[in-house]
Amino acid sequence: MPDNRFFTPEPLEKGTLISLDGDEMRHMAKVMRRGEDDRVELVNGQGALAIATIKSVSRNSAELLIEELSLEKRPEREMILAQALPQLPRLDLIIEKGTELGATAFWLFPGERSEKKELSPNQKRRLELLAISALKQSGRLFLPSIEFKPPLTEWDKPSTPLFYGAPEGPRLERPVGGALFLVGPGGGLSDKEKSYLSETLKATGKSLNPNILRAETAALCALSLLA
Repeated sequence: MPDNRFFTPEPLEKGTLISLDGDEMRHMAKVMRRGEDDRVELVNGQGALAIATIKSVSRNSAELLIEELSLEKRPEREMILAQALPQLPRLDLIIEKGTELGATAFWLFPGERSEKKELSPNQKRRLELLAISALKQSGRLFLPSIEFKPPLTEWDKPSTPLFYGAPEGPRLERPVGGALFLVGPGGGLSDKEKSYLSETLKATGKSLNPNILRAETAALCALSLLA
């Protein structure tokens, strides 16, 4: 991880001044001790990487001049993880490590056997911050989206090929195009959800490992095989 890379949601354009505030500004100035005339990297999660010089630092914000800018094309392959809500520490791990592994989107939904059915605004914000931190650490330039979906049995058939874990199925292999992999909660998917997956959503069961995996292990294993 570049120790001088910071995140801003703002558009980045060469030759312009940009203001950095909040947690990223405090991390830059207080933790990493970057100050006036230091050069840092800025990313916005939309494919831009900028080299900027810090022009001024105040108590609550910093002004930076963008001197160099490179743009990366968005990956054509979608790699989506649909995750029934697990316990929060496990979800934190899935978002952080899933971002590092290259997930382009996380679809979170309440499973029939999920212990937690919804997240508070603060919990949602925490997931966003975990993804941003993992984005910077991994060197990625595109931030995965985190979307909250209704229960599985209310879904329409997705346009992306849908897979789910099935120990008796063939082993999951990297597809040519994009893929959507669904993982149940700690208690597994209900019979109703499994039936809806295969009959209505036309999902394909795939084996990840001969052993029984926890939800977070299955999620990260699937992303590793799809990457």
